[in-house]
Amino acid sequence: MMKKMILLFSCAAALVISACSKDEAKPAQPAAAQAEDGNKKSASPSSQKDENATEASANQSDETATNEESETTDVDGEKKDYLSNDHEFVASELANLSENQVSDKWGQPQKSENVKFRYSGTSNFVPAVVHYYQNEKYAVTFVQGKAARLVYYVADQEIPFDDDEERVKALQLAGLPTDAEETTDTDTAYVWNNIGGVYEVTMFSKANMVDYLYITLDEAYK
Repeated sequence: MMKKMILLFSCAAALVISACSKDEAKPAQPAAAQAEDGNKKSASPSSQKDENATEASANQSDETATNEESETTDVDGEKKDYLSNDHEFVASELANLSENQVSDKWGQPQKSENVKFRYSGTSNFVPAVVHYYQNEKYAVTFVQGKAARLVYYVADQEIPFDDDEERVKALQLAGLPTDAEETTDTDTAYVWNNIGGVYEVTMFSKANMVDYLYITLDEAYK
């Protein structure tokens, strides 16, 4: 009886040792590593989609920025088409400037006049002031503190009024395009509308020479 029991215990011990040996031969993968692998496999498709979406969005943003830059360049190029090195100022840049801002350009006015201004289509007059700059070469009318109209004297340039090619030099000096078609012409005046960023320009003559430009800077002050 004792021998049988010893034999049974020996067989059981041998089976236990054999099972342990097999477990040691195939070490289990750490749980953290298994989880990491699983996350990688499950996240890969969605991550790829996110990356593609991000890349597409970035490309679209770059394309939009490039288009905006191109549009800005086109606008600048358009200005350069008619601005020359001979212009004394750019009329459109004066629109709605304050008195201080105009003084920064042309210095303090040498003479001023208080006047009344009536907006087109109304019967009400509002206070306005005309400032004369640089020996009255420029006369700017300020309506409620904003530059509204400009008189630019060019008589000293001796520009022939009756010569089509020479006459437009007065426009060039004011930073205006010289190839615009006039809307009205008489023996003593030419008128251009919506030219070079200003509402209206009237050129007056004196003794067959260009005398001055009368420039309405913004439609609000027509």
